Amino acid sequence: MNDVFGYIAYGDNEVYHFGALLSALKLLHNCPGAKIIVATDRPEIFRPYPIETITITADQKELMSFGWRYHFGIKAASLIEILKRADRLIFMDSDHYPYIDPSRGFRQISPTRSFMRKCEGEHRLYPVLAGEGVKIGDYTLTGHEPMWQSGILGIHRANAGALTEAYSAMLAVRELTNTDAPEQFCIGVALSRNGLALSRHHLPVSDYNTRGKKAFASPRVLQFFEIHGDVPIAKQIRKAGWYRLWRSPTDLWRQRDRWSL
Repeated sequence: MNDVFGYIAYGDNEVYHFGALLSALKLLHNCPGAKIIVATDRPEIFRPYPIETITITADQKELMSFGWRYHFGIKAASLIEILKRADRLIFMDSDHYPYIDPSRGFRQISPTRSFMRKCEGEHRLYPVLAGEGVKIGDYTLTGHEPMWQSGILGIHRANAGALTEAYSAMLAVRELTNTDAPEQFCIGVALSRNGLALSRHHLPVSDYNTRGKKAFASPRVLQFFEIHGDVPIAKQIRKAGWYRLWRSPTDLWRQRDRWSL
């Protein structure tokens, strides 16, 4: 079985790229020999490491984003490309990272079973889709389907067609709802129909995906490579395994005046 861990990193914010790289190094510390593929418009960042890359060109980004009308289309289309190189794929956003070996998660993936980060329930704005005739495959969206968060995704190659059907519906959902969530919404729906089962993940993975967490972790991501970026890769992997991105009680106290943690 060709089991792959995947990341996607594109755009001008270096934290996305180096966050994905640091997460991959943590993964290699906890799961030596893991096969990792990163779809990116900055392949030179990852090239020195035991990481495979899929280059996303400027023309591809424009095409994947429906002419820049929905930039998360780049993520969805890149997922399809990574899945072409895997039998089972565990994808993590670049602000997620494992703290112990997550490879047991591949056992949760089969042609009929997928997982995502969590179910967020019905989105209050999405009932506007009712009666609009937007389809995922042969299923017509009502807008009352549950929203699944896509920071983590476990999927079998047998469901590549479901991802393609989800991608085909995203622009219409985007234009009708004027939200950023069509990517995860459409993927969640596509992986929940025609006898497919979708559940919450059970991976040993942490994240820094809130404003307070990002304010602490993002500078530390860049600092790691400023300090360790020139040392041998084996040493970088060891250092990354124990490098802290979570906040201590003291860090939380220092952020006590923030409106969002």
